[in-house]
Amino acid sequence: MSVLEIFKKICQLPHCSHEAHALKNHLIQEAKLCGYEVSVDAYDNILCAHPKAKLILQSHYDMVCIGEAPNLELYEEEGYLKAKNSSLGADNGIGIAMMLSLMRKNKCISCLFTANEEVGLIGAQNLSLPIKESLMLNLDTEEEGFVYIGCAGGTDVICTQPLRRSEIDEAVHSYHIIIDNLPGGHSGVDIHKSIPSALKELAAFLVHIPHYLISFEGGERRNSISKRASAVISVPEGVILDEKVGSLEIRALKDVHTQMIDKGHKISEMIHAFAQGVRSMDTKLNIVQNSINLALVHMDEDQIKISLSARSMDNEELLRLVDETMCFFKAFDFEVKSEGSYPAWKPEPNDFAYAVQTVCQKHFEKADFMAIHAGLECAILKSYAPHLDIASIGPNIYNPHSSRESVEITSVNKVYTALEEIVEKFSD
Repeated sequence: MSVLEIFKKICQLPHCSHEAHALKNHLIQEAKLCGYEVSVDAYDNILCAHPKAKLILQSHYDMVCIGEAPNLELYEEEGYLKAKNSSLGADNGIGIAMMLSLMRKNKCISCLFTANEEVGLIGAQNLSLPIKESLMLNLDTEEEGFVYIGCAGGTDVICTQPLRRSEIDEAVHSYHIIIDNLPGGHSGVDIHKSIPSALKELAAFLVHIPHYLISFEGGERRNSISKRASAVISVPEGVILDEKVGSLEIRALKDVHTQMIDKGHKISEMIHAFAQGVRSMDTKLNIVQNSINLALVHMDEDQIKISLSARSMDNEELLRLVDETMCFFKAFDFEVKSEGSYPAWKPEPNDFAYAVQTVCQKHFEKADFMAIHAGLECAILKSYAPHLDIASIGPNIYNPHSSRESVEITSVNKVYTALEEIVEKFSD
């Protein structure tokens, strides 16, 4: 069975973050059938150990579920595998499929499958399984031909404020404003691609019209660039809005909303003013150094909650970015906290990385060292097992964490061929 066929079987098993029990059980069953010693810790991490292995492969087995996921309808188009109206889960399902394929061939490797990576690297953060191997190859990067030796650290920033409402003291009519057709994307690897944020687009419209804010909602995941947002507003009777403004759909409401959020216009202004996206670049590696994504806005009857994801290739710079963000929202009288922090993996080549690069140079036009502006579990696993030398490779995966996610089929095959050679190089 090919890697792609194994991946398609994985796609039949629900494995959204926090809901990957079916895939967990499948991985355990497969590993035992292949003769590996299987251990599972309290956070659902799975270690499949070979007694003579020097090399351990590592991938996470949860996926970001967007659109109709986890009900995946796969199709191929012009050499790419995609899922209809949903994320695909090639991140990191392709890595899982490669590991299963190698275990089925009884290769002298160990395999570590980590849980709930997409919601704060929870599995890796709480790992309690013994790693005896000296070398680790992570399979969670998304551009063939590069050997990754570094990644961004990250912290989520959560901002809350009580909502108070009062009666509008003039005649008004109400509108529902919706933006629901933006591309979305990964808040790390796609943050430099000028992908518009639905939350920012909506706020940019609202600040230029007189309005009373009734509600404001949007975003899908903390680690995704928002593709949808909506607001209900009331406007003075003389203000008439068009049915369509750019990507915004504007619907006049029959029911008039007269209970406004006190100083609601400040919420629109705050979101509009926040500097979303890339903050600085690493010119040596030509990657993003620091970024922040305003991911989610949620309101209920009592409060507004705003969630952001900050990333940096440097731990000290990450602390400063988080501090700046917290100060910004404090200035608008929000209560703020940080959570879900994970460290950066500082780019430093090691002998293992050079060996992986040598193999990759046989299979790809370029095999440069690279770092990724996204969270990889490598940094956490290096802290957990300091004796490890770590590198990371992967196939071409486009638009992860979005309904446009796709994986290049020929790239999967090329990376797997290189992976097999790496495994042979470090097998007894």
